Amino acid sequence: MRKVITLLIASLASAASAQAPSLAWPSAEQVELVEQRRADFPVQTLVKDIDWYQPQEAVRGGNAVKFRPVEESSIRPEAIRKTLRLAETEKSYALLIWKDGKLQLEKYWDSFSPESRYETASMAKTVVALAVGTAVAAGHIKSVDDPISDYIPTMRGTARGSRPVRAFLEMASGMQTPPFASASDGPYWQYSFGNDLGAAVAHWPDGCVPLQEFCYANGNTAMLGWAIEGATGMRYADWLSRSIWQPIGAGDASLWLDRMDGSPRYSCCLIASAQDWLRIGLLLLNSGRVGTDQVLPQHWVKQMLAPSPANPNYGWQIWRGSPHNPGRTYGRGISAVVTAAESFARDDVYFLDGSAGQRVYIVPSEQLVIVRIGTPSYTWDDSALPNMILAGIE
Repeated sequence: MRKVITLLIASLASAASAQAPSLAWPSAEQVELVEQRRADFPVQTLVKDIDWYQPQEAVRGGNAVKFRPVEESSIRPEAIRKTLRLAETEKSYALLIWKDGKLQLEKYWDSFSPESRYETASMAKTVVALAVGTAVAAGHIKSVDDPISDYIPTMRGTARGSRPVRAFLEMASGMQTPPFASASDGPYWQYSFGNDLGAAVAHWPDGCVPLQEFCYANGNTAMLGWAIEGATGMRYADWLSRSIWQPIGAGDASLWLDRMDGSPRYSCCLIASAQDWLRIGLLLLNSGRVGTDQVLPQHWVKQMLAPSPANPNYGWQIWRGSPHNPGRTYGRGISAVVTAAESFARDDVYFLDGSAGQRVYIVPSEQLVIVRIGTPSYTWDDSALPNMILAGIE
C-alpha cells in the first residue's frame, strides 16, 4: 500500500507542475535526456520495438482466453484476398476481422503472433475516454460538465482548469499543439520524451477557442488522465486494470512513464496485443457490455460515439467516418492530413486512430470490428481497408 501511495503522489506531482510554468524549465539535464531519446527513437520500427523506451508501468490483465478464428469466413473470399493484398502492401504486422460474434480472420506477418504486443500511438486516447467513463459510473467523477479542476485541485483558479471535462474529451479545451520545433527544449519534444509531463503541458499554449474550436492536442488526454487519478485516488494503470482491462479479458499491457514512478504518457504508448485491441473494439461495438457484464454504461458509449459540436468527425477521443471527409485534419498547430478517398461504405464507422495507419474500426450495423497494426504508413487511406471488407459482406 505504501508503494501505491508513493507512486500516486509522484504521478499527481506531474499534474501539479502542469499549473506552474518555471522560468528555469527545462533544465540542461532535461534537454539532454530528450536529445538522447530523440536520437534513439526508432521512427520506422516504433510499433514493434516495444522495449526501446523506458520506464514502463504494467497494466495487469486477467486470464485472457485467446480468440480462435473460424475455419471458413462468412466474408466473401475475393474480399478477403483483396484485403490481405492491401495489408501486405502496407507492410502490416497484424490484421484481425471480427464479424457476427466470430473471428473471421487473424493474420500475422514477420513472425508476429497472437502473443505479440505493439505500441500503437494514439489508439490509447480512446482507452482514456473509456476509463473516464468507468470513473463517472463509479461516482468518482460526478459529471463531464464539472470543471476539470474539481479533479485536479492544483488547477483551481486557472483558465484551463475552469473548462469542463467534456471539453478535454472533445479536444475543444482551447489547448493547441505547439510547433514541431527541432529544438529539444521546446514543449512539444519535452512532452513527447521529457521527464516532466506536467511541466511540458503547462507550456502548451491555449491558442484555440475553448468549447468552439477542435484542436487535437495530446495535452487534452494527459489532463483527462490526471483527472482520473485525482478522482479515483489510484494510479491510472491500476484503475485501467481494475475497471476495463481485466473485465474485458485482456492480457498484460504496459504504459510509458515520463520518469520512474511518474506520470503515464496517456495520449499514446499503451503497449498491448492485437487481440486486446480487438477486445476494446468489441467493448464499443457491444455498448460497453462483455458477456452479461455491463463494464461501461451504454449511454457513455453512445455519448463517446456521437459527433462533438466542434467537429462532426470526432466524438470523445474517437474518430467518426461520417460525414465523409476526404482530407481529415487535426486542427490548428498540426499540418497532417489523412485521406479517405471514398466515403465509408456504411454511415456508422468509428475508429481508433493511431499514428500512421494503426487502426481499430468499429461498424455496429454490421457487427464488425477490424484491427490493423503495422509498419507506419504516411499515405494511409482511412476508407480503403474497411470498404474492401464491407464489399465482401452479404
